[in-house]
Amino acid sequence: MGMIKKLFRKKSSNKLPTRITNDTVAEHRERVLAGGRKLKYPIQYTRNTLVRNAILISLGALVALVVLVWLQLYIWKDTSDLAYRITRVVPLPVANIDGQSVRYSDYLMYHRSTISVLEGQQGGGSAPSDRMRFQQEQALDRALEDAYAQKLAKERNISISDEQVDKFIEQQRNDADLTEEAYVAVVNDHLRWTIDELRQAMRNTLLRQEVAFSVDDEASTTAQQVADLIEQGSALADIAESLGDKVEYQPEVVVPLDNSDGGISEIASRLEVGQTSGAEKTIARDGFPVVTCGLGGLKLLKLQRPGKSAQSADAFLRGFALEAGTVLQPPIVLTIPQPT
Repeated sequence: MGMIKKLFRKKSSNKLPTRITNDTVAEHRERVLAGGRKLKYPIQYTRNTLVRNAILISLGALVALVVLVWLQLYIWKDTSDLAYRITRVVPLPVANIDGQSVRYSDYLMYHRSTISVLEGQQGGGSAPSDRMRFQQEQALDRALEDAYAQKLAKERNISISDEQVDKFIEQQRNDADLTEEAYVAVVNDHLRWTIDELRQAMRNTLLRQEVAFSVDDEASTTAQQVADLIEQGSALADIAESLGDKVEYQPEVVVPLDNSDGGISEIASRLEVGQTSGAEKTIARDGFPVVTCGLGGLKLLKLQRPGKSAQSADAFLRGFALEAGTVLQPPIVLTIPQPT
């Protein structure tokens, strides 16, 4: 009985006092409001827990994303558009050459271009796996060459200006006889490149060329020897005989009018008959070509203008009359090769 009274007294101690005053009313109201605030604003009371959980979840998601990207690029060797976009934003390496990292995005840029060409040859279907692997190796080799050229260019303070890139692209566009809009569309359709990606590829090409000429002291020395012999009045055939395997002699070269040979036709077009150029730099040849403009003839059988269908000589001459006595002048080319 005594225990029941004690429990009763303990329980009754939590009840409101029998005498209600302003103080007791205010105290009770505060207890009620505090309980309501806990239900209405739970973040206020669990902020630390929520922040900790958010941090842990974010870290877990980040780790999962990094692992997924690593698997996608380095294990599964993904070459999709998504992988390309990721590597364009995050400069991840795909290889290393002499301490210089090769960006994954550079490799994928070249790979996507070659695969686009292969798929076009297959009529839109997938290219054979062996050719795919070969093109992957080719794309990686080109990216390695770019990276190594960039390393040497930095050491030798060599750079390519925007004006050089613009001039090179404009020359290609003019040679193809395309408007700017048509040229951009062709690049996108056939290479899957934007104009910015094309500019990057052309900049890399020009940089490789400048670096190659810069590091080849032997070819530069031979070019100077050729220049000295030309100044003394020696013919290219005699120069080739005296220098032996240091040069490559081509007595008759037919060059395209659209300069698609990388520069030989442009050099020849600046020369008079019998005139010899100096040692020049071109994009398409690994060396310093020296050109002598000579006389020659050509029998026209079939012709094809850039961007046009092939047509017979008769059909061509009906639209483009050539006067009797017109002389075509195939040049003679002497090239000072660069070691591979």
